[in-house]
Amino acid sequence: MKRFFDVVFSLSVLVLIAPLCALIAILIKLDSRGSVLARPHRVGRNGRMVKVFEFRTAVSEPDAMETVAGCHGETVTRIGSFLRRLGMARWPLLINVLRGDLSIVGPRAELPRYVGCYPTAVRKLVLSVKPGLVDLASVEFHTESQMLAGLEGVELEEAYVEKVLPLKLEYAQRYMEQRGFWLDMQIFIRCIFQNLMPFRKSASANQQ
Repeated sequence: MKRFFDVVFSLSVLVLIAPLCALIAILIKLDSRGSVLARPHRVGRNGRMVKVFEFRTAVSEPDAMETVAGCHGETVTRIGSFLRRLGMARWPLLINVLRGDLSIVGPRAELPRYVGCYPTAVRKLVLSVKPGLVDLASVEFHTESQMLAGLEGVELEEAYVEKVLPLKLEYAQRYMEQRGFWLDMQIFIRCIFQNLMPFRKSASANQQ
């Protein structure tokens, strides 16, 4: 049932958003030099390395998205800022879902260097399933950016490992203990409503 939902949903959405994705690709090329897609590494099921698809949102070196400091230290492009704000930068991840690398719902795929920080038992548990585009942390944990705000380099890396990562692992463990199709649907629906919020705020601002 889970894989059936992943395939049907990802294929349907990819068909629907294909024209918009083509437009986004053109805007990215016009906005800055570089490839349309970024393909950072993430750790998949059973520790297998996966290259995920995301729209490129920054002017950066190819390996900039392989660390938290690199991600937060990127020079975001104009179109990239828009894509990040509306969550559209991650749309190409649906290709990974269709390929079977990821699932719609599951523990979020982590950067390789930070998986080594997982306690052994937790690592074995969390990596026993496919990573997801959204998870419990996506709907329950909203303060990562605030916790990392204003930090750079070593300080940012330390804050992520010592403060943010343990919280994410708590949510991942809770998901693994309670996981099931109906929990996936609850998480999925909540994420849909959360992702609609930027559009609602933009519409309200325009009306004012």
